[in-house]
Amino acid sequence: MSAPQGRLQQWLHSISPRVKFAALMGCASLIAFTLLRLVLTTLLATPVAERPLADIAAAFGLGALRDMAVAALFGLSFLAFLNMRARWKSRFGRALPLTLLTLALFLIVFSAVAEVFFWNEFDSRLNGIALYYLMFPREVIGNLQESFNVALYMPMVAAAAIGIALALRMRLRRAVDAVPAKRLRLREYAGAAALAIASVFTLHTASGDVSANREINQLAENGWSTFVAAGLSNDQEYDGIYPTMNEKEAIEIARSLVAQDNTTFIDQTDARSLRRWVENGQNPKKLNIVIVTNESFGSKFVGALDSSKRPSLTPALDKLSGEGLFLTNIYASGDRTVRGLEATETAFAPIPGISTARRPESEGMYSLPFLLKSFGYRAAVLYGGRAVFDNMGNYWKGIGFDPVWDQADIRHESFTTAWGVSDEDLYTEALSRMDEMSAEQKPFLLTMMTVSNHRPYRFPQTHVKWSDDLKARENSAHYADWAYGDFIERARKHAWFDDTVFVFVADHSEKINGAAQVPLQDMRIPVIIYAPRHIAPKRIDTLGAQIDLIPTLLGELGFSYVNPFFGKDLRRIPPDGGWISAAHNFSIAFGRPGHVAVLEPDAPSKGYSFEAGLTPLVPETANAETLKQAIALTQTAHHMFYAHQYHMAQNDEWPAYIPNQNTPAQKPALDQITRP
Repeated sequence: MSAPQGRLQQWLHSISPRVKFAALMGCASLIAFTLLRLVLTTLLATPVAERPLADIAAAFGLGALRDMAVAALFGLSFLAFLNMRARWKSRFGRALPLTLLTLALFLIVFSAVAEVFFWNEFDSRLNGIALYYLMFPREVIGNLQESFNVALYMPMVAAAAIGIALALRMRLRRAVDAVPAKRLRLREYAGAAALAIASVFTLHTASGDVSANREINQLAENGWSTFVAAGLSNDQEYDGIYPTMNEKEAIEIARSLVAQDNTTFIDQTDARSLRRWVENGQNPKKLNIVIVTNESFGSKFVGALDSSKRPSLTPALDKLSGEGLFLTNIYASGDRTVRGLEATETAFAPIPGISTARRPESEGMYSLPFLLKSFGYRAAVLYGGRAVFDNMGNYWKGIGFDPVWDQADIRHESFTTAWGVSDEDLYTEALSRMDEMSAEQKPFLLTMMTVSNHRPYRFPQTHVKWSDDLKARENSAHYADWAYGDFIERARKHAWFDDTVFVFVADHSEKINGAAQVPLQDMRIPVIIYAPRHIAPKRIDTLGAQIDLIPTLLGELGFSYVNPFFGKDLRRIPPDGGWISAAHNFSIAFGRPGHVAVLEPDAPSKGYSFEAGLTPLVPETANAETLKQAIALTQTAHHMFYAHQYHMAQNDEWPAYIPNQNTPAQKPALDQITRP
């Protein structure tokens, strides 16, 4: 044996069994990470121009470095675990190490399998969505059971974890029983501290993008590190993380974005406020308003928009789009239901992180229900699922809806999934509730949220049969279209139909994927405002955001009112004058015809050329004017929200219509609108 080999063996022999076992577990974690990375790379490596193989290779290399850093931290956690041997002298304690090892291995294997499914759904490593879902195990576990063959996967994962644990049990026992000398323990601690620092330093410095393609950059991440980062993020922080500008200039730009020919700003020019008087005459049509927010119903499903499927998946919507006010160029505020509800119920511009609907500070926000209540309306919500999910119930109550009916209040329930009742059951309940509300002789706002067009894509097949020629998403979208059309036809038989306006809008699109940081081509949604006795058929192709629904609807009905909404009335916007704002994770996109700017946390802003429709965004140097508007709008929205400047004053009443101040020449004075 050569001298170097002898020294190597001597060095290996000097390493304690505890360190060897910790290193072994770190290597096991790294193997799991590497196998997962190979699977995700295979899923992503489609030979198209947007995904160059050189970038994928660079992402794989950077990702492998991140995997090693996280694996080292895993190994160190096992070393810390083994240093607790004083707690294992009891009979119970002797069995604890093997039990915990088995659970740890199960978690490693399970998370790797789960990430494959998560990637397939979101084209992303584990992020805030995964974190939020863990808060609602009933819906999530039920969805997994109904969507995937859990009975097949879970035993396989458990068997793998138990098998590996049993194979390592003797090594574990030696590691547990080892009692290194004090000098060796100090050396272990010093080495562990150095490795921990190096690993954290690597994760911190090995950051940044390797490609202009978002999906490739996601491939370069480690799911455990992105999951932890999502948990540690603070949605209240903005300044110092995102680009900002002078406050006064930001407010001026934000006001210019929402100003129209029928608006007068109320507060002083240097105030952080968008409150303005919107003049639409003094004879509003106080129709009942029914807003159906349909789950995951993107424009790709709609024959009258972006679907090329023939026959059309959406014959009902195609027909209604030609009989009502059809907004053809609307982009969702994000990719989560609560983000869509934020837009369609408060017209608030998206800010980074979670939707305001999930933030405690949302209580008292200016909203459509608060506004309509000042006109004598009743405002209610009917949700097909449990209102506790994603804080929806608290959010709805906080912005003025009362009552809030959810799955527990639905009296006719014939078909359910983990997410709630079928659309047709929801609409049957809605018709009954609308009969009851109309008996009160006052107009009502009823907002509904459906759940059928969501994985597991199950629905009653009494009227719509499953087609093997369609994808699962297409089958459920076809059912959702039928259910809405059937709802409208059933509603025609009720006395209140002629005095009701029906709004169909999606909360978000079906799936967000693509190279851009905010893939807007996957975020277009249908909006149809239908009241055949009151609204003439019309098509508006102006670029618009989901937050434009409230001002456009109220303008069409002739309401004059005070509001701080970030949305605008698309009927009064020139064809090239619209803009959009959308969030994806912690990125915010602002777009105008031709250009999009994307704000990133602790990273340079990105620019893209933008063409409405299904055309993917193309990277370009950020357009200076668009970027400036993006910064101004997002900064103003974030500051207003946390300063409670988008909220109703306590015990305040919303000033609705000001008599004798209803012409452009006679704008309401400040003291006539604000309260002392």
